[in-house]
Parts: sequence; C-alpha cells; structure tokens
Amino acid sequence: MEQNATFVIATDEKTRHGREALENTHVAGSVALETKLVGKIQGVQFTGRFRAANEAEKKAYLKRFPYAIAMNPHLWSIEITYLKFTDNTLGFGKKLEFFASN
Repeated sequence: MEQNATFVIATDEKTRHGREALENTHVAGSVALETKLVGKIQGVQFTGRFRAANEAEKKAYLKRFPYAIAMNPHLWSIEITYLKFTDNTLGFGKKLEFFASN
C-alpha cells in the first residue's frame, strides 16, 4: 500500500512468525531479489508495526493476488516505520532510507 507505506501479507496466526508478531507487534524483515551478482543486488530492510489488515488493505491484496481468494488467507499489515532500500544497479552500495513521520 504505497500511499500509506504499508505491506500487506498473508500468514496464519498458528505459524511461529505469526504467533510471535502477535505477541510483539514491533517487527522487522527484509525482501530481496535472489542473485549472485553483486551489481544486481536489490532489496529492502524494514521495521514496522504488525496488525490485522483493514478492509481496504484486504481488497488491495486480493486484487493484486486474485488466486489467493480460494485460499481464504489471514491478512495482516505491517505499517512501515523505517525502510532502507539497497539498489546496486544504481551504483555499488546505493541506499535510500525512509523514516515514518510519527
């Protein structure tokens, strides 16, 4: 959800990471393209707050991943508080940072 810096994810509350995120809603993670070429590394590291997805977030997720409707997933949101984007295609070690304004 670009307009409010939120990731919407599907996970079951019975999974280890689901249970732990519900116990401590301050979470961290990373998303990266898999590559062995240093010059093509791209990805993000982030921290945020974990919570149940609202209706708008659920609708956006299911629009993006319509095949997930059949799975009836548990949807959650991570409201990003900090994000670091690394993109070596822009130059080695190029990093852009985002801090939430709370």
